[in-house]
Amino acid sequence: MDDVRDLAVIRRAVASDLDAVNDMHARCSAETRRARYHGQRDRIRAVEWAALHDPRYGFSALVTVQNHTVGLVNVIGAGPETLWEAGLLIEDSWQGRGLGTRAAAYLVWEARASGACGIEALVESDNARGKRVFSRLGAEWFREEPGVLTARIRFSVPAAVGSDRSPSRPPMGACR
Repeated sequence: MDDVRDLAVIRRAVASDLDAVNDMHARCSAETRRARYHGQRDRIRAVEWAALHDPRYGFSALVTVQNHTVGLVNVIGAGPETLWEAGLLIEDSWQGRGLGTRAAAYLVWEARASGACGIEALVESDNARGKRVFSRLGAEWFREEPGVLTARIRFSVPAAVGSDRSPSRPPMGACR
């Protein structure tokens, strides 16, 4: 059989994807959803979805295999030259196949291209898969509250967004 990563497609989410996203949430175990949301959640409400895929606030992307939604990544940004908050959810039966790492790499690439100077993700300290995904992408780890780690990946602001600043160094005061 082909490597599932070769069959997977990652694409920007649109308003009409909400039902597919919520169907995927229903197929995820309570443990997987807790690891993503740090609490019990079984769906995304329409008002939340409107913000999660609105390009003014960041973006969401779906991971699909043969047009079947198996994952969701999103990042919420406060604007260029700031750290953006990232999230990742892969359906249980598709975990352990490299889709989470591929989706997180896409998230990093898109956030960098959108002008963020880095991303942060909250990962529960017992979430081995989440820690592995962000470690593979070079995250620095910080413990900011009991049982929860912050994965931080910093990158330079693109020249087009950073105006006359060097693209290899974020502006002073950014990415605190």
